[in-house]
Amino acid sequence: MRKLYFILFLLLSSTLCLNAQSTINFQAMPPVEGDMSKEVSNALKLKVEQILTRNGAAATSLYNAFVVEPQLNLLDAMSTEGLIRNVHLVKAELTLLAKNALDGSMYGSIVVPIAGNGKGSMDQTLRSLIANIKITDAQYSRFIRNARQKIMDHYTQNCGTIMQKAQVMMNTGKYEDAVAYLSCVPETTPCYEQAAEALIQASGLAKTMNCEAQLLVARKYYILKEYDKALDVLAKIPMSSDCNEAARALTDSIENHITIPRDTVQVEKIVEVPVEKIVEKEVIKEVPVEKVIVKEVPVTAPAQQPTVSALNPKISYSQNNIQVKILSCEGVEAQHAVIISFVVTNIERSDNDRTWWSFHNAIDNNGNSYTGGHWEGKSYRESTRDLPYDVPVKWKFYLTDVYDKISGLSYLKFTIRNCVVTIKDLPVTWK
Repeated sequence: MRKLYFILFLLLSSTLCLNAQSTINFQAMPPVEGDMSKEVSNALKLKVEQILTRNGAAATSLYNAFVVEPQLNLLDAMSTEGLIRNVHLVKAELTLLAKNALDGSMYGSIVVPIAGNGKGSMDQTLRSLIANIKITDAQYSRFIRNARQKIMDHYTQNCGTIMQKAQVMMNTGKYEDAVAYLSCVPETTPCYEQAAEALIQASGLAKTMNCEAQLLVARKYYILKEYDKALDVLAKIPMSSDCNEAARALTDSIENHITIPRDTVQVEKIVEVPVEKIVEKEVIKEVPVEKVIVKEVPVTAPAQQPTVSALNPKISYSQNNIQVKILSCEGVEAQHAVIISFVVTNIERSDNDRTWWSFHNAIDNNGNSYTGGHWEGKSYRESTRDLPYDVPVKWKFYLTDVYDKISGLSYLKFTIRNCVVTIKDLPVTWK
C-alpha cells in the first residue's frame, strides 16, 4: 500500500524525475561552451537528446538528477581552398559523461572519435560534424546500459549515506533538492520505501515553505499598508495550495481596510469663500468653585481570567500512547496569532525517541478554518522532536493568520508520532 501511494504521488507531481521504477533515465545537458558558439552548443545538446531518446533513456521531466553531459574536443582541423568557399577538414572526439547533477557523482563515460568536413565558416563545419553523428551506434547503447547498472549498484551499496545526504538537505531547507535527490532512488534498492516516505515529507515541506514565503511577503506589505502590492502577491498563490485559506483570510482583511475601490479617482473642487474679519474681545468671567467632597467607594477586583483547566477542553486520542495537557491558549493581536502551550508525555516505550509532530487544522467558535501555523522555534507546521518515555515535554504551537479576536477554538487537530490528537472547546484569552 505504501509503495502504491508513492507511485501515485510521482504521477501527480510535476517536479519529480520518473525513476520510481527499474528504468533510469537521463536529461541532456548543454556542453561547456568555451570557444563554442551558442548554435553549436544547442546542436550538440540536441544530438545527445536524440541518442537518449533512441535508447529509451530520455527523461520527461526538466528536473532530473541524472544527466548526460557532452564534450567536444577538436583534435585536428585543416582548411583547403575551394572554388567558391574554403573547405574545412575536422577530426574530433565526442565525450559523454553520465553523472548526478546534484552531488557530481560520476556513473560512466564514453569517448567516440568523429570526423567530417564542411564549407564556409568553422562554425558551419562543426554543426555539419555534429549532424553526422550516428545515433544508432552501438557504443551509445552500451554506455547507457553500463551507466544505469552503476547507478543501481551505487544506490544499493550506499543507502545509508544517501538518506543522510537527503536529511541534510531537508535540515538546511533545501526541500526541492531533497525531492529531486530522493525521487531518483530505484525501487530495487533496500532503502526505497524509506526514501519514499522521506520524499513525501520533503515535497510537502517544499510546497508549504514556498506558500508561507509568499504569505510573509504579503503580510509585510499589509503591515506597511501597501495593500495593492499585498494583493498582487496573494493573487499568485494557487487555490490548491495548503495556505490558500490563510491567503483568502488576509485578502478579506485587506479589502476591509480599502474603503475606496482601487479604480475610483477622487477629485476635490476648491471653492473660494469670502471671510469677514472678526475681532475677538477678551472677556473675563467669574466662575464659582464648588467644594469637592471625597467619598470612599468600595472597588470590586477585576474578574480573573478562567484557567484552561477550569474550562476543561475535551481531548481525544486515536492511539493510547501519549497524553496531552493544555497549559494556555493566548491570542496575540500584534502577531495575528494564537499561541497554544501544552505538555506531551510519551506513555509507550520505543526504541526511537525522535518523534514527528504535525499540525492539521483548526476551527474557531465562529466557524472559520485555519491551516497556517508553525511550531516553537520553527517556520513550518511539521517538525520532529525527541519524546522520551515517561518524560513530560513542553512545547508551543503558533496558529497564524488570526485576524479577529476569537473567543475560542471549537476544534484543533494535530498528530504526534502516530497518534491523532483532537481538542475541542478550547478558550482563547487575548493579550
